[in-house]
Amino acid sequence: MKYSLIYKKSKSLIHYRKEYYEENSLQNQPGNSPDSFMLLFWLFRKKHPQNDWSYRRCIMLNLDGIWDFAYCQNLEETPEYSSVASVPGCFDAMGLRFNQRGFAYYRRKVKVQQGRQRLRIGSFGLRAAVFWDGDLIAESALAWSPLTAEFSASVGEHELVIRTDNLLERHPLFREYYDFYGFGGIYDHVTLEPVEPVEIRYLAVIPLNHETGEVEIRVETDAPVLTIRFDEQPEIQMKTAPKIRLRVPDFRLWSPETPFLHKLTVNGKETEFGIRTIDWHGDHLKLNGKKLQLRGVNRHESHPEFGPATPESLIASDLLQIKRAGFNFVRGSHYPQREFFFRMCDRLGILVWEEPLSWGNPVQDLSDSRFMDTLAEQLELTIRTSINHPSLLIHGFLNECASNTEPGVEAVRRLMNICHEIDPSRPATFASNRPHTDRCLDLTDIIALNVYPAWYGEEKIAEIPAFLDSLAEKFQGKPRIISEIGAAAICGDHSGAPWSEEYQTEYIHTVMDSIEKNPAWSGVILWLFCNANTYTGTTGKVMRPRGFNNKGLLDEYRRPKQSWLLFDRKN
Repeated sequence: MKYSLIYKKSKSLIHYRKEYYEENSLQNQPGNSPDSFMLLFWLFRKKHPQNDWSYRRCIMLNLDGIWDFAYCQNLEETPEYSSVASVPGCFDAMGLRFNQRGFAYYRRKVKVQQGRQRLRIGSFGLRAAVFWDGDLIAESALAWSPLTAEFSASVGEHELVIRTDNLLERHPLFREYYDFYGFGGIYDHVTLEPVEPVEIRYLAVIPLNHETGEVEIRVETDAPVLTIRFDEQPEIQMKTAPKIRLRVPDFRLWSPETPFLHKLTVNGKETEFGIRTIDWHGDHLKLNGKKLQLRGVNRHESHPEFGPATPESLIASDLLQIKRAGFNFVRGSHYPQREFFFRMCDRLGILVWEEPLSWGNPVQDLSDSRFMDTLAEQLELTIRTSINHPSLLIHGFLNECASNTEPGVEAVRRLMNICHEIDPSRPATFASNRPHTDRCLDLTDIIALNVYPAWYGEEKIAEIPAFLDSLAEKFQGKPRIISEIGAAAICGDHSGAPWSEEYQTEYIHTVMDSIEKNPAWSGVILWLFCNANTYTGTTGKVMRPRGFNNKGLLDEYRRPKQSWLLFDRKN
């Protein structure tokens, strides 16, 4: 268990930090317990005046590692912990439970001090339930989202159990026809920390003006006074308010070319942010007042061995490849993205489209109050979770829904209102695959179209430029982007026919050339960065050879196909 005690001298740059590891925090061994460091802190405070020092004790346990493991086919079975599993990890990605549906139980012992505790699971699927000493303390079906539970605990050792399942039946959001695999497990880190009596529960920074550096700070706290600090600038104290407007001293802009990050500290709680503004009024997107051209890829958080519980080193490698290939945009398909993904994009200068879990939802879903209420809940959580990341450019939702129907109109209007209410600083939209019959495109901030000419249609590759030009002419008055377009290729097929690497390469080259020659388009997002796990066949949808969506420019192990060499000229 890793503990960190931070002694901070306010109004100075001096920080005293002591880190230590301890196997049993309750033994109070000399030189190895929190009390020893409390004595050290008391000596510091004796030496320095109390009104010149502030103290914040940060104890966060990272619970990743080896957990006891049990697998059950149904809830009536009693879990027998006869095995172990790695956390994070998916229980059905490979091995004995590959492609099986059921319940997975992860168990471990945790030692805590008495008081309120906060447990956080960074991402999970498809459902999760958390038990503390056998009592249910939290559950969620918001797959791919974080789960947070606050509860009271007594001093001592306790049993923590996290149950996940990958069952498709009766899930409020995931459907059996979704064109990506619904894995079960714990996708991201698990942490535990004490809840401070008076703390900053929520902290958001909204850039307002890229010329003056003005930002809006949103705070949720019971503290009567806020101590605010930008970077290493002097502290500012003011009365607590839900929204505060301030100018960042000596600010620098964030952009894909210069992704500079600032730091905000409020009553000891820190967050990074970037100063940049987005304008979507008119025919083109603008970032910091300059025309923005998107050149991107769609990306699934997927790997054959890990599912969506991909190692952070793999996420970093993916994004570095994307950046090196000249792309400046990633659409996170089709669910909330992990925190590490955003932190990497913030630093690399890669813009992001993020959306809650949905795909191809018909009228039945859009008319279902349980589905729509759950989707709205996840959309709100997704926006609040990611709002400080300057890389986040577009809020999305309902990929390829029944947007040619009245329930579609009502659903899109409801979700657009949520986006604008929580975050008016960013545009919102959905990806439509109905360019000629859609009834919702007047409700969105951006026209985003999923089209596959010369793949699902009867067109030839040579006809793609005329096809795209006609769409650009049809929709005017808003920024227009192609949010999906592509063709599949099976590695090693060099026949030149559809499904070959040569056909995909010619297809992608024609698309990119057409978009770049037509100034009406604000960008294109190719489908897909790399092959991703799905099903061999989905209800009412096309077949997927090998159980993968094979439209990746790289295969599922990130080995480049011929089409990737159009971009990655360093290979």
